[in-house]
Amino acid sequence: MIFTQQLILQKILQKIKFRFCIYLAFFCFAASFAFANKNIIINGNKNISEKTIQSLAPINIDTLNPNVINDYQKKLFETGFFEEVFISIKEKKIIINLKENPLVNFFFIEGIKNNELKDKIIDIAKIKENTIFQPYLIKQDIKNISNLLKDIGYLNNKVNYKLIKIDDNKINLFYKIDLENKFKIKRIFFIGNKYFKSSTLSDVVHSSEHGWWKFLSSSTTPSESLINYDISKLKSFYLNKGFYDVQINSHSIKLIDDRYANIIYSIDSGKKYLFGKVQLVDNSKSLSKANISYLEKKYNKLTNKFFDKSEIDKLFDLSNEYLIKSNYNLIVQREIIKNNINRIDLKFIISNQPNQKIINKIIIVGNSITDDFVIRNNLNFSEGDNFVDNKLFSSVEKLKGTGLFKNVLSETRTNNENKIDLEIKVEEQPTGEISAGAGAGTNGATISAGINERNFLGKGIIINSNINLGTQKIFGSVNYSNPDYKNSGNTLNTSIFIESNDYDNASYQNKVIGSSVSTKYEIYDKLFLSPGIAADFDSVNANSDASSLIKRREGDYYTTKIFYDLSKNTKNRDLMPTEGYTFGVGQGLSFLSDIPYINNRIFGSYYNEYKENFVGSIKYKIESINGFDDDIKFSDRLFVSSNVLRGFSSRGIGPKIDNDFIGGNYSYYTTVSSTIPNGLPEKWNAATNIFFDSANVWGVDDNSTGDSNKIRTSIGIGLSWVSPLGPISITYAEPITKETTDDVEQFNFKIGSAF
Repeated sequence: MIFTQQLILQKILQKIKFRFCIYLAFFCFAASFAFANKNIIINGNKNISEKTIQSLAPINIDTLNPNVINDYQKKLFETGFFEEVFISIKEKKIIINLKENPLVNFFFIEGIKNNELKDKIIDIAKIKENTIFQPYLIKQDIKNISNLLKDIGYLNNKVNYKLIKIDDNKINLFYKIDLENKFKIKRIFFIGNKYFKSSTLSDVVHSSEHGWWKFLSSSTTPSESLINYDISKLKSFYLNKGFYDVQINSHSIKLIDDRYANIIYSIDSGKKYLFGKVQLVDNSKSLSKANISYLEKKYNKLTNKFFDKSEIDKLFDLSNEYLIKSNYNLIVQREIIKNNINRIDLKFIISNQPNQKIINKIIIVGNSITDDFVIRNNLNFSEGDNFVDNKLFSSVEKLKGTGLFKNVLSETRTNNENKIDLEIKVEEQPTGEISAGAGAGTNGATISAGINERNFLGKGIIINSNINLGTQKIFGSVNYSNPDYKNSGNTLNTSIFIESNDYDNASYQNKVIGSSVSTKYEIYDKLFLSPGIAADFDSVNANSDASSLIKRREGDYYTTKIFYDLSKNTKNRDLMPTEGYTFGVGQGLSFLSDIPYINNRIFGSYYNEYKENFVGSIKYKIESINGFDDDIKFSDRLFVSSNVLRGFSSRGIGPKIDNDFIGGNYSYYTTVSSTIPNGLPEKWNAATNIFFDSANVWGVDDNSTGDSNKIRTSIGIGLSWVSPLGPISITYAEPITKETTDDVEQFNFKIGSAF
């Protein structure tokens, strides 16, 4: 009974709603005629309706005031719809005679075969099919199209257009584009009072000189947008190295033939400054003595150090985070004061929020690819929260750090006395990469390729697929990483890999297929925990001349394990850091496996730029792996590569049976190195470092060999050079301590790399 009454009531409401919509539509239709001004007579319009033309008329048009009439005429011209607009007054009637601009019936681009590029041109064109032709927009389109083509290397492009008139005041529009040759960067010059070597500055800019191995790279294409990006990187570099007054006086692209161009930057570094006084000014009068003491202790670390804008930014962020964690609703401002003795004084001013406001609405614009939730999850606030300046600043920096956006801007608009609307404007950048490479060296030859995407489906998901084909090892993998899994703020990583090994110094081959799932999250400031689970299937095949021990290890093995890493990371950057450290511990526990085991490790690194162009570093790792019941399999045993123990071949030390290095249950390595000036011509872009390595692999659970615990050490020098043949790495190391059974490799070189 109740259900029947609800059904009848629903039908009645539907009828009322339908009739209301009919009445509303009729009213709007009638109103459009009722409000039409009968004193305005329009002639010459074909494609533009009278209603549209009348809607632009001022309310007081009937006064026939000449100024009002002139304003109306300007408005009609500004629409771009009309080529001519004449307004006259006759018998108190306003007569409008119009000549419409033609309608674009057909739009075509000649000279472009690449569909992707053609789509980009269509996207930026303001005149296209079914739009009103406006002559001034043609000039804008030609300029925008030409700039787009210049940005991808077609510096001498020519863009022309042709109009063909057809019936009914319509036209066909043809763009004829002549690309000519695509230019590449031949040389990059840095001139003027630059202080640093050109080789150092070449590492700073994104642009790079062309080489045959860089055929997939966009960094070798000269363009104004790339140069502007390089200028911002150069300025940041100088500001972080003490040069507060640095100026990039000029830049230019100089064509040297019909295929190559040089880029020239003129730099005036100015004087190098030290930090002077660094003060805390508490205008809020609300900080405790403990708060002030903590912040002043951090600030005073800058005194007498070389000026470094990145250090100011770090202290600014630290101050904001500290105040938020201490439950203060305060703002932090920076004041930089240049004095007359080559010093920069600095003030951190802490004040009360001027007026507490509530965030009414968060508006996100500019993200045509990235989902809104990816951006929102990187904000430290949401609608309804109190607006705090330092939270907005840290959120913008966090968004920039995702690598998804070229730029991130914020703007606040007052909604009323207590509420504001916040606009986050992002500028997206390409996040996909295709890489390829080839290499050769004393350890064999390799060919590699990969496809990487950092913003899959616009959800901030990272997917990497790589394959490496070498003479001794074949490896392929697909990796998936979601940095904000289910809006938790935690990272989820999964991977699948296939590996085949056939080393020259081993009389067996093995093939492994496996996968892993792990997560990573910050449990404290820059302290990360990464737990996970993995499984793999390993097939071992011995050669006919292998020892009886190795032949007994033939077979198929299944392994599952759980693992974790707990690590602290304070490096200033992941690639070529100049300061900071890492320290971590980890464990792996194999269970439900053919051969269960436990794996323990301690690892870390330390970096310090102790002098200009001298960056010292220490890297180390200690690891063990032990079976519970059975001896662990060969592929799980520990080895040391030639990357961390130079002077010895990869897998060339430790326990050995006949000619086979079988690995050990324990390993460690330490490498101490420093970059040094090399005196080579700057145009070579060569970097040199000296190093001292020590390492060892020892202990076997099957007691098959009596290898000693002697520590291997070496000292040497390395050179990396971006040559015309491709990236070259050369290392010479002299072993200091070694065993007679070790496989020594004093000279090592590699040519080619991924790009």
